[in-house]
Order: sequence, then C-alpha cells, then structure tokens
Amino acid sequence: MQSAYPIRKAWLIPAAIVSAGLACLPWFMRFGPVNGVKGGIAAAALVALVPAYLFLKAAFDEDLEHRIRQAAGLIGTSLALVSVGNFVRFLDALGVPFPEVPGIDLASNVVIWMVGLAGLIRIPLLPVNRGTMWRVCTDVAIAGLGMTLVISVLWMLPGLRNAPAELRSEVMVFNVMACGNLLALTLITVRGPLPQLRTAIRWLSVITVIDTLYLVVFQYVVGTRSNDVRFINTLFFAEYLAYLFAAAGFAKDSAGKIESIDAKPLLWVVNPLPICAVLGVGILLIISALGNSYAVVPLSVGVVAMSVLLLARMILSNLEILRAANDKSERESRVQAEKLALTRRLSGGIAHIINNMMTVVHGHAELLRTETPPESLGANSLEAITSSAYRVSALAGRLELASGTRGAEENRTRLVEAVLLQRDYVNRMVGQKREVEWDLTGDAGNALIAPSDMETIMRELITNAGEATFHGGKITIRIREDARSPLPTGISPMPADGLYSVLEVADTGRGIPDSELPHVIEPFYTSRPQPEGRGLGLSIVHGIVASYGGGLLIDTVPGAGSRVRVYLPAVA
Repeated sequence: MQSAYPIRKAWLIPAAIVSAGLACLPWFMRFGPVNGVKGGIAAAALVALVPAYLFLKAAFDEDLEHRIRQAAGLIGTSLALVSVGNFVRFLDALGVPFPEVPGIDLASNVVIWMVGLAGLIRIPLLPVNRGTMWRVCTDVAIAGLGMTLVISVLWMLPGLRNAPAELRSEVMVFNVMACGNLLALTLITVRGPLPQLRTAIRWLSVITVIDTLYLVVFQYVVGTRSNDVRFINTLFFAEYLAYLFAAAGFAKDSAGKIESIDAKPLLWVVNPLPICAVLGVGILLIISALGNSYAVVPLSVGVVAMSVLLLARMILSNLEILRAANDKSERESRVQAEKLALTRRLSGGIAHIINNMMTVVHGHAELLRTETPPESLGANSLEAITSSAYRVSALAGRLELASGTRGAEENRTRLVEAVLLQRDYVNRMVGQKREVEWDLTGDAGNALIAPSDMETIMRELITNAGEATFHGGKITIRIREDARSPLPTGISPMPADGLYSVLEVADTGRGIPDSELPHVIEPFYTSRPQPEGRGLGLSIVHGIVASYGGGLLIDTVPGAGSRVRVYLPAVA
C-alpha cells in the first residue's frame, strides 16, 4: 500500500531546515517568542503551523488505522491551537486591539495541553503482558521523583519564592502539565508502541524531554532573575523541529491494522525518559554544588535513589528478556522434538507398508521367473522388476532404521570392540586424501551394541565426514565415557541422566549452516547440494541410537568442520 510519506517529504525537508535555523538565531540576535519580538512571535506561529498541517493531513489518511488517525488529529489540533495563539500574540504586538479576558492565556494553554494529552492517550499500544507492572511503576517512580526534586529545588530560588502569586500559580499549572506529558510518554514507551509507530514515539519522547527542559530553564531564569532567554527560545524552535519528524513518523509505514507482535522493543529495556530524569537531576546537582547551594543534599539523595531504581529496572528487564528467550528456545525444541517423533512414526509406517507391498511384488516376480524361459523377451523385464523391488525393500529397511521402531539385536558387544571391528573398513573408505586419527582407550566404551548396528552407524558417519572433507582433511574417531548431570543440551532424543559411552566422529570439513542444523536428523533432509546429499544418513543413526535409549548431539562450525557424538547407555 502506498504511503503518503513521500508527499509530506516535500514539506518536511525545507521546514526542518527553517526550524533548525530559527533555533540557532537567538544566539546571534535578539529573536524569539519569549522576548516578545514581533518576528520571533510570527516565526513561532509558522513553525507550529507546519507540523500541525502534517498531523491533520495524516488524520484524514484512509490508509492509516482508525486510532492512529485519531491520535494524529488530536495532536495536530493542539499544534494548530498553539499556532493560532501565537498569531493572536503577533497581532497584539502589532497593536491590533483585543478585548482583555482575565485568565484567558492560562485557560487556553490548559485546553491545548488537554487536547495534546488526549492525542497521546489515543496512540495504540501493544497488549499488556502479565507481570510487567513493576516496569511501569519503576519508570513512573523515577520520572516522578526526578520532576519533584527539580521543581522543589527551583522553587527554593529567590525569584520564584518572591514572585507574584499569579505567576507562581501559572508556573505550577505548567509544572502539572509537564508532569502529565512525562507520565503519559513514560507509560507509552514502557508498555510498547506498535512497530510502525516507534519512530513517532521516539520523537514524541524527545519533545517531552525538550518541553520539560524548557519549563525547568524558564523557572531557573525566573528564579535567578536572569534576563538571558536565548536558551529558552532555542528550545522552543527545537521542540517544533522534533514535532516535524514526529508527524512524518505517524505517516511513514503506518498503514495497516493493529497486530500484536512477540518482539520486545528496546524501549522495554532502556526507557530514555527515566534516564533523562536521572541525568537532569545530576546536572542540577552539579550546578548546585558549584554554587555551594543548600540543595546539594536532597539532590544527592535523589540521584542515588533514582540511580538504584534505574539499575534495578535495567537488570530486571534483561532478566525478563533472557527468561523469554529461554522459554522461546524450549518451545522451539519441544516443537522440533514433536515434529521429529511424528516424522519417525510416519517413516516406520511407510516402511511397513512398502515391505508388505514389495513382498507381493517379489513373490509374483519369482513365480513368473520360474515360468519364463531365460532367453525370452520378458526375462529382462522380470529381472528389472526384481532388482527394483530389492532396492525399494532396502530403502524401506533404511526408513525402518531411521524410525527407530525395530528392536535392537540381542547379540551385542562392547562399543569399543564394535568400533575396532570397523577400523579396516573405515581406513579403506576414507582413502589417501584424508588423515584418520583414532582415540580408543581400553577403559571406555562399555555400552553394548549389536555389531551390525555399529557397522551401519560407522558407515553413515564416515560417509558424511568423507563427503565433507572431499578435498582432504582430518577425521577423528574418539570413544569416552560421560557421566555429567545434566547431560549437554541439544541431545536428541534427550536421554535420562546417567553414565553414557560416547562415540565421537569429527571432521575438518565445511560444516553445516546454523539454520540447517536443527533439521539434519529429519528423514530425506540434507544440507548438501541435491546431487550429493542422500538425506537418510543421520536420521538412520538417530533411529538406531534412539532404539538403544541413547541420543545424538551434533556440533558444527560452518567452514571449520562438524562433530557428531553418539550417546549410548553404558553398563557397569
């Protein structure tokens, strides 16, 4: 769906350049809305009007979800009211007469704030997860404590203590509005906005920080009876520069309906607003310390308390994400195990059906061969039928091995002795290109296994290792005992804890990609190119090992080799 963002881009770039220039201008000349300069007031009306237009345009974009359009419309309305208010101030500065209404400025500011706050509340968020209230409470506590400390210290300044009651009331209302915005943005960021709105939320968070800083600096200027308002004017234009990017964020890639997602945004771990609160109090502490202010003690205690809360919040958030990652890994392992068990049952059933059908084919083919002269034309056809039937029966036997459903043979021998029986065969199979290292100790390998099963296991593992080291390399065959509890994770199927004899076959070949590793024991799955891979080797080994109550563990480093470990229950 085509986004309306490219159209808005024509407004965004020049408006951003103008706003950035206006933000720098107060440092070079007397300019800005706080000074009461006519040009500064007119510029304030214009910089608020452009993002207001972008927000309101987004509110009528049918491609956006309903609540996104509502939020954009309310925020755009509040900005439009700000622009109208500055335009009225501009006309008043030009001498246009207006009737004086007591308290109209304060009332209009409260209305503008309430409309903007309603826009924040209408922003659609992710569903609330159980057990996340601690995160919300911690962030709100940090932000609230920081604002309380800053406002308390500022109100100790002589200028605010001795200010007229009307000014003190107006400043207090502004503090309440700033706290409301900060609280709303904190709740939004900690709960998590929709993925398509995260860019807009980041810029709205920047706006909240700038707005709070604007109020703090304004109170500091009043409290210290300073006439330097350059920084205040800069913050004013910087705030509306951020509004431009927030408006673009509402339109960019926001089309579509609200959907819940499992991915946790970074803001859940590191919420920038509490961090800014800690930094703000810390800066105020440094300023107070340099000025030998008596506010150093409460600020120091507050910084320590906020830092402890912030550290605890980040630690608990990381633990929560680690726990979620472990839960996801366990779910994926369980699904993979269930999938593999189903595949094994299916392989066993198919092998049983194939064997029954091939028995009929074999029988009828043999009967026809006894009645068909060897020199006749039909003799060659019967020979082809019989040969194909035998190959299909062999494939069914391999599928039966892969399913792990057939019973293990009774004539068993020690693992180390069964492997030694395959030594000459292995040396002949690998040829001269590869080096084979044997590490077989006499006191290891006490598990019992049928020699025919070990022959099949060695044939499949050595074939895989030989194909991986086609151009040369090293194959290591090792036997050891493992009595660790718990056993290493990743063994399939996961056997019970106990004493196991472990057969390792490692190679220095090309390895297996991490994305393919969970599937290599599935029947007919191969990580090699189709002409090379057969797709039954490791699944056969897995089935045989499973029939003995053991497990299979595969380690690999793509480009550096693989190691297959066969775990078989050892006997005393």
